[in-house]
Amino acid sequence: MDYECERGAKRNTEPWRMNGGGKQESDEERLDRLEREEEEKNAMQELETKTLDAKREMAVADALDEIRTRNARNERMGKDGMEVTVARESIDEEKRRQEQEDEEAARRAFMRRHEAMEEIIEDVDDDAGEMAPPFTKEQALEMPPPPAPAPTFKRVVKKKKDYAGALGIKKKPPLV
Repeated sequence: MDYECERGAKRNTEPWRMNGGGKQESDEERLDRLEREEEEKNAMQELETKTLDAKREMAVADALDEIRTRNARNERMGKDGMEVTVARESIDEEKRRQEQEDEEAARRAFMRRHEAMEEIIEDVDDDAGEMAPPFTKEQALEMPPPPAPAPTFKRVVKKKKDYAGALGIKKKPPLV
């Protein structure tokens, strides 16, 4: 089936022509072109080998750095390795001491609160009807404020407003 061109057609490719606009390549030119293409391929291979070499060098540098840090750590430790264990023991001892101080402070705070409550109870029992202040000013400052009353959640029914009067709507009285 043949196609006819009506107007303005242009041919994109002409398979019977060679590269170079209709000019035929000689054997030498063809060989030169092939050598250039091979060199380009070799350039890619060279780039790949360079990246692999760079990766290998980085791995070697990392391993060397790790060995240096390990050697420096071994020199600091000394012969018996006492320095590192002493540092760890001092850190553990410091943590333990801080925990004991915290526990002691909490125990003292609870004991003060408990003693204040016992004094209040004893004062009420001793007075037997007399109105004495239940605790001193210092004790009142140490005590936490009383808890707030718990909120109650009761359902409140709101009265509906009649908007009919606001809109000018008049209701007719029932006939019955």
